[in-house]
Formats: sequence, C-alpha cells, structure tokens
Amino acid sequence: MGTQAPANSKPANPALPREQQFAHLHLHTEYSLLDGGNRIDKLVKRVAELGMTSVGITDHGNIFGHIAFYSACKEKGIKPILGVEAYVTPPGKPRTDRTYTGGGEGGYHLVLLAENLTGWKNLLILCSEAYITGFYYKPRIDRELLAKHAEGLIAINGHLGSEIGEHLLSFESSGDRKYWDLAVESAEWHAKVFNRKWQSDKGAKGQSAKDTPPLESFFIELQHHVRDQNSINKHLIKLAQELKLPLVCDNDAHFLRAEDHDAHDTLVCISTARNKDDTDRMRYPEELYVKSPREMRELFEQYGAVGKAACDATVEIAERCNVELPLGVNHAPMVKIRVPAAKDLPRHDDKKYGNDLSAWYRDYCSKFELQPFEKEPTADEIAQSKKDCDKALRLLADAGFIWRYGPGAEKAAPTDRTEKTARLERELKILCDKNIAAYFLIVWDFVNWGRQNNVPALARGSGVGTMVGYVLGLSNACPVR
Repeated sequence: MGTQAPANSKPANPALPREQQFAHLHLHTEYSLLDGGNRIDKLVKRVAELGMTSVGITDHGNIFGHIAFYSACKEKGIKPILGVEAYVTPPGKPRTDRTYTGGGEGGYHLVLLAENLTGWKNLLILCSEAYITGFYYKPRIDRELLAKHAEGLIAINGHLGSEIGEHLLSFESSGDRKYWDLAVESAEWHAKVFNRKWQSDKGAKGQSAKDTPPLESFFIELQHHVRDQNSINKHLIKLAQELKLPLVCDNDAHFLRAEDHDAHDTLVCISTARNKDDTDRMRYPEELYVKSPREMRELFEQYGAVGKAACDATVEIAERCNVELPLGVNHAPMVKIRVPAAKDLPRHDDKKYGNDLSAWYRDYCSKFELQPFEKEPTADEIAQSKKDCDKALRLLADAGFIWRYGPGAEKAAPTDRTEKTARLERELKILCDKNIAAYFLIVWDFVNWGRQNNVPALARGSGVGTMVGYVLGLSNACPVR
C-alpha cells in the first residue's frame, strides 16, 4: 500500500443515463479462490465497456483483492464499491464455537458494503476477526461482532445462502409458518442493527425520524436465475413490504461473460475435488456472469414496479458508497526510541568483557529503549521518530557487525570495504529511505528482550535474511556466507 493511487480517468465508453444504469453490488473476483472467475483487470475493462460507472467487490469472507481492485477501478474512472460476502454463524452460536454439525459449518452469507471510511475500517475488523477468532471451515463472524461494527456498512440479505433465504426456502417447500417467522426475526434483527431510521419509525424511545439518518442501510436481496431462488422471490417481496424494507437486486456474478461458464465450472471442480463428468456435483448457474444494465433491468421488469425499484436501488447504493483509501500514505509502524549518548554506550574493547563479544553486545543493546506512541503522533513527532530510529538502527547494526565479524571489520576504508560491509551499507540506506527502520527495531526489541532475559529468541520472515537482520541478532545465518 505504499504506492500512490492512480489518478481518475474517464471510462472507456460514455455512461448510460441514470434511469438505465445498474451497479453490480454482489460480485466475486479471482480472490474468491477457486470460486470466482473474474480477473480484476478484465472485469474493470468490461464494466467500462458496458457503460457502468461503478462496480462492487464482495469476495467470500475476505478482502484480499481490494487494493488491486480499487486501483484498477480508479485508473479506468470506475467507482469501486468495497465489500465482502461474509459468513455469519446462526443466531445464538458464537463464532468461537467449533462444534461439528455435519453441514453448514460456514454459516449464512451476508453481503456487506462500506459506505464510508468508518464502514471500511469496520470491514477490516470484521474480516480480521473472522480469520483470527472465528475460522472453522470458513472465516466466520457472529451477530454480536456484527452489531458492534455495523456503522458505515450497508447490508444485503436474501439469496439462497443467506439466513433469510434459507428460512424462506424451507417455508416455500413445507408451508410451515415457523420458517416465515424465523425469516421475519432475521430481517427485523438486521434492520435494527443497520437501520436507525427503521428503529425510530418502529417507535424507539427518545428518537424521532428527523433525528436519524434518512437512508436505509439494510436491503432485502432479489436474484433471478435458478428455480429455488425464483420460488422465494415472492416471499422476499412480501417480507420487504410488510416490514417496510427496501429491495435491491443483483446477479451474484462469478465470471465475466456467458461463454466463461465452462472455465468457471472447471474451477468449481478443482475446488470440490470432483470430475467434470460427475453427475452429482456442485454446479453454478450459467447466468452468473457480469450482465449489462439492460440485461439486468429486462430480467427484473417481470416484477413490475418492484423490480424497477430494486434496479434503481443498486444505483442509489453505489452513489452512497464513497470510500477513498489513503494509498499514498506510508503505513509503516512508528515508535519512539531513546538513543543513548556515545559516552553511555559500552566499548567492545573494555577489559571487563575480555573476548566475550556476546556479553558486550547484550549490554550495548540494553541501553536502547523503544516506547509506543500513546496517541496519534503529530507530523513533527513522526519526523523526530524517523530521525531517531534511523540513528538507532545504524548504531545497533554497526555494533552488531563487530559482534558478528570481530573488531576491526568496521574500520575498513570506504574504498576497501568488504562484501559484508558494502551489503550492510546498502541495506541500511534502503531501510531508512523506505521509512521502515522502526519496523526492524520493533522486531529487534522483542528478540532483544529474550536475549536480555536468557530466553532463546529469533525472528521469522524474509527480513531476517538481510545483513541487517543478521547483525541485529534476528537470525543466526550469515547472508553472505
């Protein structure tokens, strides 16, 4: 994320009139691994060709592709809508519960879109927690976590894999009223979490409609491509009308063009470890491609005014979603460090150390102290931190070079520098120029703590393969040798 986002440019084709527009808000890219067939570069190009001005990304449970997607959209003059198709555990089941039930361990699907920067930050939290605390077959969140981080998010719920969709499909097949009631409970819960206006209109104490946002942030989802989904659309419409909730339609696009279905079908076979000629295997509908606005509007015209409003809602949601990512900002961690005066640093030739350079370097390192910033640092504090971190890294690396290679190695004249000293100089310059000296010092700090307390400690990752990592004691492998 250290590169500047490309400047906006005009779309390849002129945009359609607003009343003819459509925005794909439920869409999977190649980052829905072995499930999404939309290459980001080709997707954005195709969206521009079709005259659409915005497009969403809602990969399964992750936001891995969002920076590439955001940058590609900006370059083509397309508005990027950043979202996720989250996995949510059933009501009452915490995401930490890993009890095997024999099916459905991944939970219900829920589309979440970031409306603003607050929503984007909440999306980051939800997706991170899904992997860190909720992963079981899939990266999962739960209702408790969702309620805490709903601000700035627009939720879309209703297709067959969702909580509402599953209950309504059971209601359609059995006629049992309990499934309708479960769908109503789910819709009401999501409406209360995402729609403060909905809460107010229902009579929340101490609130009036004028005190709350005028726009809804929970939508009932319509799709039209397979028999089961089509069979519950009438129930989804009735549910939305009875609870006064808005409808939105989408196509759950998994691949770019109609002719790409076979290639996507091969991806699904790889994902599920099945052969193409297996008759009893998962098959995606052939309709799940990135359809044009005209195709989508014609598809939902059969629902009359309801369908038109659902298409219009995609454009309205796209217009509301305005997330500008600070891609040009350096996000490397920063810390404060106390750099000791030269007179306070022990010398390696002090007689008390004899030939024990390890004991000397341990004492040398003990004189440096890292401290976190307790609040957001000012520009002046960041500048001072960089200066101090660059200086500290240089001192620790030069001393570490003596520790690793012996006294005298650091005294070589610039024209006579060995391969080792030349490499160290080159790496230090890169680390300081890239503003990541603080990052190396943070890693050095916990390894050093272990060394000071007689706890064996090393670091991991590509950074420890550097000369700087070796002389700091992050690794015991000389990168030159």
